[in-house]
Amino acid sequence: MDTVDHHSAFDDDSLRDEARALSLSIEVIRRARGRRNPRDCRPGSDEWTLVSLEFVRDLRWALGLANDETSDPPKTEN
Repeated sequence: MDTVDHHSAFDDDSLRDEARALSLSIEVIRRARGRRNPRDCRPGSDEWTLVSLEFVRDLRWALGLANDETSDPPKTEN
C-alpha cells in the first residue's frame, strides 16, 4: 500500500498563526505611517507591485533579514 505525505508548509497551526500575526503587524505599522498595503491596491496593477515590494522589504526588516541596500528599515514620514 502506497502512502503519500500531504504535509504542506502551513500544516502547523502555530506557524501559520505567527506568520499571520507578523503580516498583520506590518500592515498596522504601515497604515499608522500613512503607507499603503498591498490589499489597498488593485491586484496586478503597477501600484500593487510597488506596494507589495515595499511590504516585503518591511517584512524582511521585521525578521532581521535587512542586510542589503534593498532592505532598508522602514522610513518614518513626518
